[in-house]
Amino acid sequence: MELQRHKEVERFEAGSLAFGLTTFQLITITIALIIAMAVSFLGGILYSRQTDVAYSEEFIAFWEAWNIIEEEFYRDPPDSQERVYAALTGLTQSLNDPYTFFSPPVEAEQNREFFSGVFGGIGAIVDINSDGEVFIVRPMEGNPAQKAGIEAGDIIRAVDGQSVEGMSVGEVVDLITGEVGTEVTITIFRPGTDEVLEFTVIRAEIERVAVASRMIDNVGYIYLQDFSAVASSQVERELQALLNQDARAIIFDMRGNGGGLLTEAVEVADLYLPDGLVLTEEDRESVIEEFFSQTGDIGESIPLVVLIDGGTASASEIVAGAIQDRDRAPLIGQQSFGKASVQNLQALNGGGELRITRAAWFTPGKQDINGVGLTPDVVVEGDQFDEEGNDRVLDTALEYIDTHYLGTKRTAFLFGG
Repeated sequence: MELQRHKEVERFEAGSLAFGLTTFQLITITIALIIAMAVSFLGGILYSRQTDVAYSEEFIAFWEAWNIIEEEFYRDPPDSQERVYAALTGLTQSLNDPYTFFSPPVEAEQNREFFSGVFGGIGAIVDINSDGEVFIVRPMEGNPAQKAGIEAGDIIRAVDGQSVEGMSVGEVVDLITGEVGTEVTITIFRPGTDEVLEFTVIRAEIERVAVASRMIDNVGYIYLQDFSAVASSQVERELQALLNQDARAIIFDMRGNGGGLLTEAVEVADLYLPDGLVLTEEDRESVIEEFFSQTGDIGESIPLVVLIDGGTASASEIVAGAIQDRDRAPLIGQQSFGKASVQNLQALNGGGELRITRAAWFTPGKQDINGVGLTPDVVVEGDQFDEEGNDRVLDTALEYIDTHYLGTKRTAFLFGG
């Protein structure tokens, strides 16, 4: 038997060599075939399971309704893709979580553009005047609008031949923005010369402005609109500019800031905080993940106050909650919104996107603010603006700085001044 087996091995090797293969190569191919068969088998199981789910008893009514619509609806129904998107929307709504939802491809692309912090545009700040006309506040240095000759004060009359009369700023901006490298023609009225001019501008990649800053006497003021991918870099840039102007304290305004990227929230908090915990995440399996700030950033020692209100939500509450819990600075204003959950963005086949809640988050002091919000250290009751349009919250912050930071030093030390 041993001799016979040896001969069989020899025949096997001879057969292998006839195809130019060594024993090692043959073994390698055999293993590869086994892996391929296993993958095919597992893929078949998964496909079978998906098919079983799609045609399980729970789905019978769905397909029945689908077919009835196809056959009996008295108008032409939306195409199958639109109906699938509607079904996905209904699926997410069944979870009873307002932060989990489906976005179809066009909306998903807009979301990605928003969070990236860049877009295809001409590089100009626009606003609306008292006559309801959208005008150029200023063209941004070195960007297409400036290079084309568009000037501050120019009133936009049309975009690609379409009149913008009666449109909001947002609607005009939507017309002007578009794919990088494409052309847009802007018709403007220049009040200084009473000329109507037309500019054809090639859209470029523009960094969206999420931050505004200014000096108020000897106090630096920074407003952060949202937490896109450029938030922390823009806040750091503006903070440095204010420090270069010898700001003696900083007012950090996050009123109306509805949130954004968690990573950017941690980075912004890190600008003001030394080593320590910023937030804790906990998923449905009770897995804990902690996020920390590091010592060495430019805003860690300057006296600080933070402004919040009912529109301060999510990522902005992460920053405000960390600053409050770690006694870095007082919160001034009104109760924040109370969104303490974290969402993942999952790209779907066809370009759609699923935003799904994956975890809850807690402040460094383990506060669960979901549905409750953060309570300011200094509450400003009533309207934020008085009848003359004065910002009562901002005025309160300035008074606080004068009294606690630029006056006595005991409270300034308490809040990290």
